[in-house]
Amino acid sequence: MDSELLKKSLSAAYRYLSYRARSYSETQDHLKQKEYPASIVNQTLKNLVQYGYLNDEKFALDWGRSRIANKKFGPYRLRQDLLGKGLARELVDQTLTSLYAEVDEEELAQLAAEKKAHQLRGVDPIVKRRRLIQFLQRKGFPADIIFKTVNHLIADTY
Repeated sequence: MDSELLKKSLSAAYRYLSYRARSYSETQDHLKQKEYPASIVNQTLKNLVQYGYLNDEKFALDWGRSRIANKKFGPYRLRQDLLGKGLARELVDQTLTSLYAEVDEEELAQLAAEKKAHQLRGVDPIVKRRRLIQFLQRKGFPADIIFKTVNHLIADTY
């Protein structure tokens, strides 16, 4: 009976992981939500880790690279994103250090701000400045980079 339940749990986990990579915590929550017994959930997770289907370090790096490249997230936003995936703070800190060593934050903020500024053509410069600052805050950039980027962009525009 337990082996049959384990097979079902593994099948549910494989299906869940087939859509995109997941963290250990996300997969654990998903299996618990499916109301599998704790012993079955633990054995399933152990098997998934053993066979390389779950690896939080790899997941954090891949997820972070994707968010930086596609969404232009700054470090504060990415930190919240990774913590929301159930990753340990130490792993998140390590991942952010590694990822932002590869990326120029100012250039990333500049790219995000230029795209947004294009959408704000014709808007009053004071309103445009405020909206760009708020936009970059939501993207998770530090204040010094935000103000440097916005001042540079507004100076170039006017």
